[in-house]
Amino acid sequence: MKIVKTAMLAGLALQGFCMQTYSQSYPSKPMRIAVGFPAGGPADTMTRIIGKKMTDISGQNIIVENRPGANGFIAGDYVARSAPDGYTSWFSSGSTLSFTKYLYTKPLVDPDRDLSLVTQAVSVPQIFVVHPSLPVKNMQELAQLATRRPGQLNISIIGVGGLIHLGTELFKMSAGIKMTNVQYKGAAPAIVDLIGGHVEVALFDVPAVIGYLPSGKMRALAVSSNERIKQLPNVPTTTESGYLSLRSDSWYGVAVPAATPPELVQRINKLWVASLRAPETRDLLYAIGVGAVGSSVEDVQAFRTSEARKWGDLIRKINLKLE
Repeated sequence: MKIVKTAMLAGLALQGFCMQTYSQSYPSKPMRIAVGFPAGGPADTMTRIIGKKMTDISGQNIIVENRPGANGFIAGDYVARSAPDGYTSWFSSGSTLSFTKYLYTKPLVDPDRDLSLVTQAVSVPQIFVVHPSLPVKNMQELAQLATRRPGQLNISIIGVGGLIHLGTELFKMSAGIKMTNVQYKGAAPAIVDLIGGHVEVALFDVPAVIGYLPSGKMRALAVSSNERIKQLPNVPTTTESGYLSLRSDSWYGVAVPAATPPELVQRINKLWVASLRAPETRDLLYAIGVGAVGSSVEDVQAFRTSEARKWGDLIRKINLKLE
């Protein structure tokens, strides 16, 4: 029995030594980042910007794999089933990473169980906009108009159960108003319909519409961030507009298979954080309206818990469930 115990302890020590050596040499081959959205979209663009700097820092190629479908869970399932060796990551929306358990009865992937968070990569402010024909210039006037015309204003919903959808629901609840939801699978068709006047109100991620605002094709009312964004200095925040709890910024995070050793997760985190905090990465992301974050493993875990609590409460209040 003593010989067996000694052998087991020796084996564990050897495993720990090998992992330490492996972590120190990471990365030593190309890495894959799975994105649950189509090529050319905002998530894909962000991943490629960050991935280029990761290649510069690590000396290893970054392969971006677009695996759209099932609200991003196709990519998440692929990563969850991958080897926990640090060479396959999931770049995913915060909604998918944080409050899946409140939305889905049988999710394809349970991020809490099947994946380990690495970092919050970016924060993406959202913006409330209206068709220019609508006689409102701020959020209060929009709420007043919707109160006079309950259910008559159409508001676009992009991705049922996502942060944009929940942001619109939070606004309606905060203002005590009713609008008619019009569902879209993506921002592009929703933008077309807003410009065409088929819907009057929308909430978008800033990068999706920032190029349309100077032309007057849509009118900006408020951004959902803590502070005004530099690209749109004249657009107030939702807090300035009188809605103190109306914070609905989108965010994207990085996750790896749950079995990835904690010390290796820390190594992966360091590579992502260094890439995100590089000045050229920050500048390129800023140019498309995105803020680089690069948080610690501990901070992103705490942030996810906070987000899950906040949006989980709203999901329960509006009784939203997805299959």
